[in-house]
Amino acid sequence: MSFPLAYRLILTTFEPLFALAGALLVFRDPAAYLGTMTQERITSVDASTRFIYTQLGGGWLYFAFVEAVVLRMYPNDRRLWQLLCVGMLLSDTAYAQGCAQAFGGWAAWADVTQWTRDDWTVFWTTAPMLLARVCFVLGVGLNGTASKAKSVKAARKRA
Repeated sequence: MSFPLAYRLILTTFEPLFALAGALLVFRDPAAYLGTMTQERITSVDASTRFIYTQLGGGWLYFAFVEAVVLRMYPNDRRLWQLLCVGMLLSDTAYAQGCAQAFGGWAAWADVTQWTRDDWTVFWTTAPMLLARVCFVLGVGLNGTASKAKSVKAARKRA
């Protein structure tokens, strides 16, 4: 049995594309990235800090690879998907904290009446992926989905 279509679409198609786009943005134009994350119009980035954006882009390339390649190679391995999602949630926690910091803190972030188009874009390209990972880790909608690894072990025991 495969995982629900929503999980497969979000985690193996949509998010890898968003992660790749984010990586390309921070590699090509870190100032534009900063402009989407803060409510300031930033036009340049100090050359001495560009390495940070290269590292950030590398993290997003890793997300894109894991989701577009690894999760597709093991489409029914619930345990592997859950472990990878837990790891991604660790990154999501830091990313969400960083988003709030860029906005001026959690209280400022919570006032959605002050959000710009960029703020809404960041939210809607992040929140569904984060929510999908949380739900997957918690097993929401996964009743009866067996881990491929467990199925293989059970088959070996029977043989």
